[in-house]
Amino acid sequence: MAANRLGVAEEEHLIQAIRMGKQEAFGLLYDAYAPVLMGMISRMVPQTEVAEEVLKETFLTIWSRTHIFDPSQSRFLTWALAIARGIALEAQRTGKYGHLIPNAGVAPRSPETEPLKNLPEAKLDQEAFCQLEPQERAIIDLIYLKGYSCPQAAEALGISEELLKRQLKLAFKHIGAEKTA
Repeated sequence: MAANRLGVAEEEHLIQAIRMGKQEAFGLLYDAYAPVLMGMISRMVPQTEVAEEVLKETFLTIWSRTHIFDPSQSRFLTWALAIARGIALEAQRTGKYGHLIPNAGVAPRSPETEPLKNLPEAKLDQEAFCQLEPQERAIIDLIYLKGYSCPQAAEALGISEELLKRQLKLAFKHIGAEKTA
């Protein structure tokens, strides 16, 4: 793992080149960090085909969001791992790449979910998300979908970081309450 990691100066140089649209720099970044990201993704997503798709989506997201990466907030690898984790969790939760897995749609349901069998899990999650207060939705969108850090999201929303964290905790409670109701 350490053999492929870049030094801080190399990493910053590559990030700047990527921000200018230089694909060869992105290739170097991929070569350096894909093994680390794939290792983490593979632990979360046991199906190889799905893990590979998650890795592809992770790097597409990195390419499209490099402009919001702030090296003063975290190292690039930490930021990239957070993106990969979010995409892997979403893939597992929604079954986004289920078509790549043989017999993916035939898993038996547990007794708790049996009454909900006609309502897809993604729709349940979407309904829970829709029940959130607008500020809570905005916070989740910025942090988990757009890759903002808590300080960045708080600044974008014009609220304190403490208030952002309290509202984020409330949002998680609301989503959890919606799932069990």
